[in-house]
Amino acid sequence: MRFFFSSKKFKAPLNTAVFSTTYVIKEKSPILLVSHEADGDWQFMGGEPIEDYRKVVMVVSLESIIKKDKTVLQLADLPLGYQATRKTKKDKWEIVKIIYSPEELKEIGYYCSKCGVYHNEIPMAYGAAAPALFYLIAEDQREARCDLTDDQCIIDEEHFYIKGRIKLNVDGISEQFLWIVWVELNKKDFDRYIELWEDENRILEAPYPGELASQLELYPQTIGLHVNLIHQNVGIRPFVELQACNHPLFLEQESGIDINRVVEFASRLSVTH
Repeated sequence: MRFFFSSKKFKAPLNTAVFSTTYVIKEKSPILLVSHEADGDWQFMGGEPIEDYRKVVMVVSLESIIKKDKTVLQLADLPLGYQATRKTKKDKWEIVKIIYSPEELKEIGYYCSKCGVYHNEIPMAYGAAAPALFYLIAEDQREARCDLTDDQCIIDEEHFYIKGRIKLNVDGISEQFLWIVWVELNKKDFDRYIELWEDENRILEAPYPGELASQLELYPQTIGLHVNLIHQNVGIRPFVELQACNHPLFLEQESGIDINRVVEFASRLSVTH
């Protein structure tokens, strides 16, 4: 007799609803394809060609799938956006990244780890309403010490900030992901930036060196990273480019991210600005 053992366990509860087919559930077809979709859904399929998925789809519990075939436990840690296939039940799983069409990417949602609710649309921007230093000041002192608007902030007449955007290209889609951040400038450059606030020729201005003044979740320390603040047309927030370093944020700015990274942001963050 052949025994199967796996120390892996699904993070999802056993009563989680998953997708399968009548072939697998009713006709005992072996599970040959397992996918962990970017929206968090799990699918457990056989090898039959399916012309109309709606006619054969079944929603069952994760527990019932495990009882039917314990070898799926080998895939309990399958990342979002990946699928595993095999030719027969005796073969090893081969894991590959799911290639979504642009239309499918637009429809992908996410499960928020903070509210536990599924959202249909993935936010493409996150940020903070004020520089990090602002939140370290007692609330009853902020009005006296801080001059804060949607785009500018001065604290204690010593720290001068401008709000900007870090752009990350996303594989497979034209829309860019944005981190809305605050940049601290020296007073001279801050004054010059304000002077050119409504100047149509400001895009000709050289970038201003500064330091990132926002801590971005899901990254190591980002406050203090050296950046360049780059003017855009009047009415458009400046771009922020990190200066070369080994920080993950710089590497993602250079190389871009995939949709799974965007889903990760969405599942662990809750507010857009």
